[in-house]
Amino acid sequence: MSTGRRTLPIRCAPQPGEALDSRLEFTAARLTCPFTDVLSALGLPNRETATAALVLPAWTIRLTQDELAAITEVTGIADSVLTGMTLQPFDGHAVDILPRHRRVNRRVLWGRAGSRFCPLCLADSGGRWPVAWRLSWSFACTRHHVLLADRCPACHRIPRMRSHPRRDTPRPGRCSSAAPDGGPRPPRCHHPLTGTPATAIPADGPLAEAQRLLDTALTTPSRPVRWPLYGPGGAPLNVVLRDTKTLGALVLNHATPDDLGPLAPPGVLDRLERYRADRLPAGSQRSPDARHGDLHSHVAPGDAAATAVAVAAAFRILRAENIRSAARAAQWLTDRMAASGRPLYPGNVVALGGAISPALEAALRCSRETKLIPVARLRHRTGVDSTRPPTDHDARARVLPAALWPQWALRLTPRHASGRPAAQRADELLAVACLLAGNTTPIRAAVCLTGTTVSSHNVSTFLATLTRHPHGADVLRTLILLAAHLDAHGAPIDYARRRALFTTRPHFINARAWLELQRRLRSNPGPDPVHAERWLFHTLTGSPPHLAHPGIAPATPAQRQHYQRFRWRILPAEAELLRHTARRLLDEYGIDEPIQWTPQLPDRALHGLQLPGPDPHSITPDRLHQAVPGSDFSIAQLARTVETTTAHVVHLLAEHPFDWSPPRFRRPQHTATRTAQWRQWYERDRLSLQAIADLEETTLATIRLALLKNGTQLRPAGSRPGRPRRK
Repeated sequence: MSTGRRTLPIRCAPQPGEALDSRLEFTAARLTCPFTDVLSALGLPNRETATAALVLPAWTIRLTQDELAAITEVTGIADSVLTGMTLQPFDGHAVDILPRHRRVNRRVLWGRAGSRFCPLCLADSGGRWPVAWRLSWSFACTRHHVLLADRCPACHRIPRMRSHPRRDTPRPGRCSSAAPDGGPRPPRCHHPLTGTPATAIPADGPLAEAQRLLDTALTTPSRPVRWPLYGPGGAPLNVVLRDTKTLGALVLNHATPDDLGPLAPPGVLDRLERYRADRLPAGSQRSPDARHGDLHSHVAPGDAAATAVAVAAAFRILRAENIRSAARAAQWLTDRMAASGRPLYPGNVVALGGAISPALEAALRCSRETKLIPVARLRHRTGVDSTRPPTDHDARARVLPAALWPQWALRLTPRHASGRPAAQRADELLAVACLLAGNTTPIRAAVCLTGTTVSSHNVSTFLATLTRHPHGADVLRTLILLAAHLDAHGAPIDYARRRALFTTRPHFINARAWLELQRRLRSNPGPDPVHAERWLFHTLTGSPPHLAHPGIAPATPAQRQHYQRFRWRILPAEAELLRHTARRLLDEYGIDEPIQWTPQLPDRALHGLQLPGPDPHSITPDRLHQAVPGSDFSIAQLARTVETTTAHVVHLLAEHPFDWSPPRFRRPQHTATRTAQWRQWYERDRLSLQAIADLEETTLATIRLALLKNGTQLRPAGSRPGRPRRK
């Protein structure tokens, strides 16, 4: 609705990007009238009612609807154009405006008061001031290749800190600040700002490039900044500027002139060092962490040279191709922080300047990766450049065995030159480490959750050993990848349930059936099935046998060594009986799970990683079996034959049993392994004994005897349908 205001006798079109107060001052200068007359014509207050002092009016920051309507009616300038002449389009993006007071929050996003300026641009435009000069993110003129000036060279005051004197006629291009030592009603300085000396910068240098990037982003502040570090979707401008502020503060506080030499010419660096050497005014740029020397953490730098260098240095990190590259680019900076005496760990390395993006947080953590304790590297997943902070992943313990899967334990366990593991019970320690990846749970709690009995000290010592190993970083990375795979895809086995069911069970197998099989397969059968009991417990629970019931757990090193020998000396028929028994035990509890399982990572996930152990799949079982010399063979000799480690050979023989028995026992062994199939053909497919013998290329008597020993009820002769019975 119209207010009946008269239009101005002269209408001056605003220049692109010009600030609203600059346009009104220019209008008053054209009308040769006091500034208060123009303000009155627009219905704008020219004195801040809250403080009764000359300050920058709130309408230069953000216009109300009434102010918009009044200015549009008097000047004919559209609402959208007027809004663009204030800081309102940058609110929440490049500045933070307090909505109640319509003031810039100077402690967020490097807000500042007053305005910088380019003397050459003022001369070209006749004294018009772009609104972008009010942003702390404007520090250079990319048109004239100079740093913006911060103060009037005559009065040394920051221009446009307050509104133009209301009773004076504006003089565009001249300083409107009060002259120093002018008394209670000081005259205006009126120094021609167009003659202010300016510091030149290279047109194609890092400082000019940083300003061009900012100018592009500020043109459309609501559009995401699509830099590789922030992923395909990019990041909002305010997130990028918060990161820039944090890194810039670290640069100003900790960088040395030698660090910054490649970024700026000597003249700019001299200005920066003079600024950093000056005592900061109390309460202006001193942060709550001033006791640590972090003086430049919250409020924008008061010198364009300091801002330019800080932003250019920050952009070298933020414009990296990925988190790992950003970490390398930031390492010198975090090294300087550490050299200053500040203790650095993942919780405080990113504490300056408030919240930052997950990508930068990950980069700063990764820059300190070699200095972090191993547990912290696992928790924060620095090996995979994770942007997610540690959380509660205790549920992962249900799908983790007490000892890491043999295939992965083989690949990830560092070993001495003798082939012995670098740590006792390394497979159990690796399982605990896998649970700690990305997890906040204490080590002691993780040990309990996995069902092992190692100590927290054992875990910490083992992880420290890993970090000293040449391939330790890749081991930690693989553990993190395994943990992520389990979190994403789960596992078909609930190891926690199996540990609860079978850990207290004293017996697993029928001793008579085992002894009978032993007599048929071995020349010196062992009467005690304890190793078979241990095998079943180990296979079902994923826990080492020493965690089993005391009745079957090996109590001495010799017993543990004998069990390990049993695992790789097991015969195929014995393994078949044990697997059948394991399946029956699971069925008893209604557990529809595979007997064993091992997670598999895609080849691309492990590409480029160098792990201390061999790839289990690098040697096929057929090749290994062909290399076995006979019934009495040496593991060490077999390992040399196939050119691998003894641990690798032991693993393969345990997973793929080989018939190493003497010739006179191999026929019974073959019979024992094939009996189940023969019974299926005989009972389900109704094949005759002779037909089965023909298929297996053996005798009818062999088939008949094997089925009888297996408990199969044989059909009467001539009972096949269609065959006449003999009389």
